[in-house]
Amino acid sequence: MKNTLILIGAVIFAVLLVIGIMFISYSNKEVRLRNQIVAKQRDNQSELDNVQKKISQAVQVTDLQKQMLMDIIVGNAQARKGGSGTLATFVTEAVPNLDTSTFQNLQNIIAGSRDAFTMRQKELLDLNREHDNLIDTWPSSMIVGGRGKIQVTIVTSGRAKDAFQSGEDNDIKLK
Repeated sequence: MKNTLILIGAVIFAVLLVIGIMFISYSNKEVRLRNQIVAKQRDNQSELDNVQKKISQAVQVTDLQKQMLMDIIVGNAQARKGGSGTLATFVTEAVPNLDTSTFQNLQNIIAGSRDAFTMRQKELLDLNREHDNLIDTWPSSMIVGGRGKIQVTIVTSGRAKDAFQSGEDNDIKLK
């Protein structure tokens, strides 16, 4: 009888220990995922800000380059009017070439930054899926199911939202 009570007590203790370890484990996992998702959301905001600044500043460089080219062309045109000296003739003959490397750099910045941001968005969605699975599946749902899902914000365009609502995605016209 005494051995039976000790055995029953040991089994109950073992079951409670396993339940306690599961509770702590699932609870900690949910907290870590929740914190990671919140941090990733803030990280994505920072990255989008960075992308916008890169593109804006690169565009400013191309605008400055355009203005400098216009100044050269206007200066050449004024020199042509100024007389028939050899310097004026030389300036008019040397038509400045447009350097397109700045525009290529801008395209690279846009494409690379957008691709990197898209990957960050996908990482956030994957973390959210993992958290939802933890909240919704048994046995973890018994422990952390009441904590609620996390609402993540995925940055997208109005055009993309319209395409999903209408079921149509028409070609993009560049100009």
